[in-house]
Amino acid sequence: MKTIIPLAAMEVFVWFALLLSAFFISKVAFAINFGTETLVGRVATETLRVAVSGAIAVVWLLVWKWLVDTYFWLTIGKKRTVS
Repeated sequence: MKTIIPLAAMEVFVWFALLLSAFFISKVAFAINFGTETLVGRVATETLRVAVSGAIAVVWLLVWKWLVDTYFWLTIGKKRTVS
């Protein structure tokens, strides 16, 4: 039971962060608009939207990796001292 609760908490945090990231992408990235009158404006708008969406996704993945690595090394450290 002691190992299930931290894993469940980590899973809930990851899902919450994923939903928050999706919310940020929908509110921030899609709000970017340089105009659609010219080809340059459309290309700039879509390029920046993709870049911002990718940056938000990369931040989410880095937070997830940091969380999993931290949990892993704390668990390994506890097992090493118990044995």
